[in-house]
Parts: sequence; structure tokens; C-alpha cells
Amino acid sequence: MTTLKRTEINAILGEEFDKLLERLGVLEEFEAGKYRCVCCSEQVGREDVLVVFPLSESNIGFVCKKPGCVAKYKSGAVV
Repeated sequence: MTTLKRTEINAILGEEFDKLLERLGVLEEFEAGKYRCVCCSEQVGREDVLVVFPLSESNIGFVCKKPGCVAKYKSGAVV
């Protein structure tokens, strides 16, 4: 069984965000609009992503900046 590699990042802005998405292997899909907020299911873009986190070893989750979505993520209610 493999374990997820955890990396803590306090904040990423601009070009660093692209580097993170590229390192995670999701940049092209993200730019194509294929990702949604795990809380509200709305499509996420650069302007509204607040949290990027691993859902599993091969899946990345995004949380938008809506207060309700942030609260849900912080409460641990997001799978």
C-alpha cells in the first residue's frame, strides 16, 4: 500500500499556482475547466480557487472561495 505524500503550502500566487498544478499533473485539465468545487460542484477557475488538496493518490480536489464551501472544508465534512 502506498501512502500519499503530504506537502504543506501556506499560500501560492500567480505563476506558482501554475507550477503547483503542473507538478500535480492537472494544469491542462484545470485550464480546460474540467474541475469543480468538491463542496458546491460549481466549476472552479483561477479567480475562485481557495484550496487544492489530495482526494486520493491520483485525484486532486478543489474548494472555491465561497464562505459556505470554505466552512464545510474546514469542518472536515469534505470527503
